[in-house]
Amino acid sequence: MTTLPLEGILVADFSRVLAGPLCTQLLADEGARVIKVEEPERGDETRRWGPPFAGTIGGGISTYFLSLNRNKESLALDLRGDEGRALARTLIERADVVVDNFLPPQRAQLLGDVAAINPRAIHCSIGGFDPDTSDANTPGYDLLAQAGAGLMSITGDDEPMKAGVALSDVLTAHHAHGAICAALYARTQTGRGARLEVSLFASTLASLVNVAQGALATNVEAQRYGNAHPSIVPYQLFHASDRIFALGGGTDRHFRMLCERVLEQPELADDERFATNAARVAHREVLVPLLEECFRARTADEWIARCRDANIPCSLVQGVLEALRSDAGHVVVAEVAHPEIGRYETVRHPVRFDGERLPVRLPPPRLGEHTEALVRELSADRRTTARAAPYRQRRRSRGPRS
Repeated sequence: MTTLPLEGILVADFSRVLAGPLCTQLLADEGARVIKVEEPERGDETRRWGPPFAGTIGGGISTYFLSLNRNKESLALDLRGDEGRALARTLIERADVVVDNFLPPQRAQLLGDVAAINPRAIHCSIGGFDPDTSDANTPGYDLLAQAGAGLMSITGDDEPMKAGVALSDVLTAHHAHGAICAALYARTQTGRGARLEVSLFASTLASLVNVAQGALATNVEAQRYGNAHPSIVPYQLFHASDRIFALGGGTDRHFRMLCERVLEQPELADDERFATNAARVAHREVLVPLLEECFRARTADEWIARCRDANIPCSLVQGVLEALRSDAGHVVVAEVAHPEIGRYETVRHPVRFDGERLPVRLPPPRLGEHTEALVRELSADRRTTARAAPYRQRRRSRGPRS
């Protein structure tokens, strides 16, 4: 790929941990130049989050940090000092996009008014809660977002259960990424920047889609169905003779094909209790045990082969490493050279552009790796701006040119 989609876009990334860094990594993968501003000596908290760590030098590098910060430059700045804030202001003046996840009082103190500094900038702030709520100044944590926004209440079996990954952070990152790209497009039409605010709570709640809509429409609290589906049967996990697999019988046609061609029990499809999806949902307590008994007669691979021959959606329940090494997964894995730990594997950007996968151009930076070069670059910008200011002032004093 000769030109990446966001080539020429400069992102000033003042975020840390997960939602902000994942958002800016997506922008960096797509070609934006992302300058990650970190606290000197400490840096992003995820640099210390482990185990697991990759490599052995200096105790290794946090795999958490490795997963979120490729294709970026690291600038170590003390934003509480005058010089650090001045350099940050210069960076903001140049930036097309500014991303932060400070609490509102910190944002005002450390960044100032981004729109006043650079009216063309897209400024995206990521928080735990929306700014027009009573919790606006409350720090955001993925666990609390999953709990408070209802996701945990519909996940699990006996008790509420969080997802196995920081899903609220991930969802927020993708909402922020999409909004930033939309605002960049709008700027091409208007010439103006934008102020974007996205929260973990609202992103999680919005991602409940049909469950949230159902609760609003019926005014009935959503229920927890474990690995089953509230509105589709069968759409869940089943036990084969050797391991668990997932089956998605999303339509009446799928169910009939399952009974006739896979299970070879057409009488199930003809039973009026199971003839329609609504009937199957009403009688799931009867149907599911019957299906479970059938599926225990063969291995999961056998059932999957039979289902796929009948065009019925199904899959093994795989482990993470098993999925990464699978035929479908290995194409999303890339190998990267790192100056400290050597070559390592990582999960690349999942989208292909014009048939090509986006390259992993740089490994995640060492803390402050690019500080010296960036300070020279930004300081030169400040000197140029300072020299030009009197000239611009003189030009403005002469009034409009004829």
